Amino acid sequence: MTAKPHTSSRRSLRRSRITKGLASVAAASSVLALTGCTGSTADENTITIYDWSATTGTGYTPTNNTYLYEPCAEELGVTVEVDNPIDYSKIRTAIESGNVPWDLMNVQNDFGSSPDELEAIDYSVVDRDRFSGDYAQDYRVGSDVQATAVAYNSDLFPTGFDSFADFFDTTTYPGKRAVPKSLFAGLIEAALIADGVPKDEIYSMPLDETLDRAFAKLDTIKDDLVFWETGADSQSKLSSGEAVAGLVWVNRADDAVKNDGAPLEVVKSEWIQTDDYWVIPKGAPNAELAQKFINCITDPEKQVQWANHIVFGPTTTEALESPELEANPNRPTSYMEGQVKVDDDWWTENYKAIAERYNSWMLS
Repeated sequence: MTAKPHTSSRRSLRRSRITKGLASVAAASSVLALTGCTGSTADENTITIYDWSATTGTGYTPTNNTYLYEPCAEELGVTVEVDNPIDYSKIRTAIESGNVPWDLMNVQNDFGSSPDELEAIDYSVVDRDRFSGDYAQDYRVGSDVQATAVAYNSDLFPTGFDSFADFFDTTTYPGKRAVPKSLFAGLIEAALIADGVPKDEIYSMPLDETLDRAFAKLDTIKDDLVFWETGADSQSKLSSGEAVAGLVWVNRADDAVKNDGAPLEVVKSEWIQTDDYWVIPKGAPNAELAQKFINCITDPEKQVQWANHIVFGPTTTEALESPELEANPNRPTSYMEGQVKVDDDWWTENYKAIAERYNSWMLS
């Protein structure tokens, strides 16, 4: 089956609704209603957010919902609707058609920051100075510091297994490997590094050579690959033992240990930087409200509360330096020396070509 480019699930798009108002927002978590996505209501007091999963259960979007969406819905007196799962092809189709149902989106860094696809961030509304590093950009602001990393079964492999090369070494470390079925930054880079490409040369080779090397390396373990379709699926594959190692979002490895008791360790010496960003799609029905909502959800105090309930790191200087930010050795900001930084522009420029090659490889 052809892999659908960059969708976190094969489920149909779903929507969760957070009702506005003080009393109703306080009870929102218990009255979320799921309905089919039929486009924006164009209600100036409703903001539609496109995120990675449903707002119920555990994981990234439920944490967003509890510590960001619900408080800001209350503060701004608005209704929040959350659609999922993120699918880049649907986003781009909606923008090209001029029929955009979302006001705000949470995307990985590999989506890029094209002015043809996104509205500019209004820094008369959004506080630019609160962000650390390069997280305040013309068309996006940083949501969180995230990692795509190798997690492995430490009961089976108590020593070694500390690199992408080990992930591809199924002779020394036998067993199934879980990798994402959808295409996004991480898998290509891991294959190239395992093949010996220096980290600072990953994006400087001709594209054909880059992809030839990456897919040739992936071919060496293709028979041992199992593909995860959602974050929850990746966690399940590792917790159940279906895979002895996986290339996963680091929060899912953390959840597998905390919630499932899985004997997992995360490789921190090499990991792929896959930060998330808040963006406003071109043609968003309520772009002005989205600007206000961005300013609210990136409030440093809210980021601290959010980060204390998930393994990802905040993007504001005050939050990163806050004494209220609980220490977490698995948070990517605790081991930045192992980071492999993704070239967002490279992914934006070459995504279609990479997707075509990836789909052909999946079918071969």
